[in-house]
Amino acid sequence: MAVGDATMLAEYSAYFRPEEAKTLAAAYDAAWNDLWAERLTLSPDQIPVLRQRLAQLILASACNGNRDLEQLKEIALRGAPLRHRPSASSF
Repeated sequence: MAVGDATMLAEYSAYFRPEEAKTLAAAYDAAWNDLWAERLTLSPDQIPVLRQRLAQLILASACNGNRDLEQLKEIALRGAPLRHRPSASSF
């Protein structure tokens, strides 16, 4: 399983209380792990794009006042532009 890089959120941590920044990082990691659990297949060029998009979605929602980990994760997953699953015949 690949690991997300929640450090993409670190540069914005000054705008949030420490416990909020931890929630944002946890939501990012949870969304990333969920994507990989779906057997996500990406090219090496697509990975940083997806990571950035997840971080942007979580930050945008947090800037609008959302601090719920599960809601932040779900918002990021719904906005993930690259959600590919292998066909059942590839198992």
